[in-house]
Amino acid sequence: MTQSDVRDLDSLDALRQAVERLADRMCQSSHSIHAILNRVDEHFSVNQLAYWREQIRLAERELTAAQDQLSRKRSTVRSGDRVPATEEAKNVARWKTRLRFCQDQDRLARRISVEMQQVCEKTRGPSAALTELGEVALPTAANRLLVLIDRLRAYQDGQNPG
Repeated sequence: MTQSDVRDLDSLDALRQAVERLADRMCQSSHSIHAILNRVDEHFSVNQLAYWREQIRLAERELTAAQDQLSRKRSTVRSGDRVPATEEAKNVARWKTRLRFCQDQDRLARRISVEMQQVCEKTRGPSAALTELGEVALPTAANRLLVLIDRLRAYQDGQNPG
């Protein structure tokens, strides 16, 4: 140990501080990723499905109303008094088309929801590893480095490193 060369402990301390900053940034990034994953999951699993369920309900209600109006228009006391119900028939056809569209979109939203849940789950694993690295491994390394720097400073000052 008489040949030991302890010159610049400040650079080691700068390394320790950089490790601490890296740990903080990793924690912030992992928390941001986790929050984004939660928002994505909620958007596709809750919001989109609720939206299309509501659109289906509205289309069904409007279709029923249009069919009732068409039925009222077509029903008469005498067969010779029939009034053409062209607009009402077009309205029924429009609402049938809208209902089919909403049902198709609902099925698509359900498929996408399942796919997005799988993608989010696959991403949560590496995100958890990033969090562990930022919250545990890097701070532990920075603390160990601090202990070593303190010992080297004590050695440099001519004290017993203990």
